[in-house]
Amino acid sequence: MVKTLRAFPGRRAALGVLALLLLLGVAIYVVPVLPFVPRSAADLKFSVIDNVGEPLVCTGWGSPNPDFNPYGEYPRIVSDPPTYAAIIRHERLAPIPLTNDQIVAVYRDWLKLNAVRLSWDGSAYEFAMFPGPTPSEALRNEMVGKVDVLGHVHDVHQSSAMGACPICLAASSVISTPSGPIPVSKIAVGMHVWSADADGENVDAVVVETTSRLAAPGSELIRVVLADGRQITASAPHEIADGRPLGILSVGDEIDGVAVTRFDRVDGSFGFTYDLLPSGATGEYWADGILMRSTISTTLVAPRAMYLH
Repeated sequence: MVKTLRAFPGRRAALGVLALLLLLGVAIYVVPVLPFVPRSAADLKFSVIDNVGEPLVCTGWGSPNPDFNPYGEYPRIVSDPPTYAAIIRHERLAPIPLTNDQIVAVYRDWLKLNAVRLSWDGSAYEFAMFPGPTPSEALRNEMVGKVDVLGHVHDVHQSSAMGACPICLAASSVISTPSGPIPVSKIAVGMHVWSADADGENVDAVVVETTSRLAAPGSELIRVVLADGRQITASAPHEIADGRPLGILSVGDEIDGVAVTRFDRVDGSFGFTYDLLPSGATGEYWADGILMRSTISTTLVAPRAMYLH
């Protein structure tokens, strides 16, 4: 009899925890989706994704674009209760400690939510996103439309804006030309630029093609600084003339015989990146004093040693 009485407090505590979990489950799963309850921003973004398709996510694409870091970012996700609750509902997870695989799933959803942008227009939210698949550097039109506070998506269409995960130069890059340095954003087809032939000799080349793209959410560029003061900001996959992508370089590696002294990560989201293709056999040009290989060309010569400008 005494043992039975002593067991009651423990049972009451267990029942209390169970009741709390039940109430939490009701709060997370039922209340936010009642017909008359406005949805959270995260729920509205999930409505967009469910209706339009998954967005383009650049995180983890290339190197060193933002690292895929589910366990490091998880505390940040949990610290935003409306977003975390929306993800838990979307993944149909119980509001209890998650397994490692579940944390990864939550993180992937969080990245997708960050790739959808919402702005209030007075009566509904306007949304914008670049459609998947992920990952990809291929250009695609931005998808735009509206979603009301209850998650009804309408007026979905393509906009004229085109973007992708970046593979090109930052707008601040300067191209060497016979007429002097010109920002890459001002380079146009028909203009003359300095290129290099297969022997590394400077040649006057004509720009035969240009491209620009809006960097998708989560994009990062890198700034590479050399010991002689030269520096260039571009996407990680962009190659220097010897065929090495910028993203595989490390401090101490050399370009033109000059050591790399520093790498900085630069947020490239929603900024434009640019590239050009000069005439000639190599598809190379000088950007910020560094000989670069065009990302446009598909008929480049084999990688070779760098040459001084």
